[in-house]
Amino acid sequence: MPNFEVGYTPTNLRLAIEKLGVTQAILARHLGVSERQVRKWLVEDLKSAVHADMKLSQWRKVLALLATANVV
Repeated sequence: MPNFEVGYTPTNLRLAIEKLGVTQAILARHLGVSERQVRKWLVEDLKSAVHADMKLSQWRKVLALLATANVV
């Protein structure tokens, strides 16, 4: 399994979801966003009209979930 890069990237988010053992829907509920928004964050093509960058505040919530789950 690849190591995390620094900060939010679609790859890091995918790895976090895998390490947490949750679905996109469950993560969306934890973050208070739609599942569609999570899917937009996971789009690797940064130039795609579908891609959306994750706000730092949301990424910090993901990092807190990882720390709480003791998976980092």
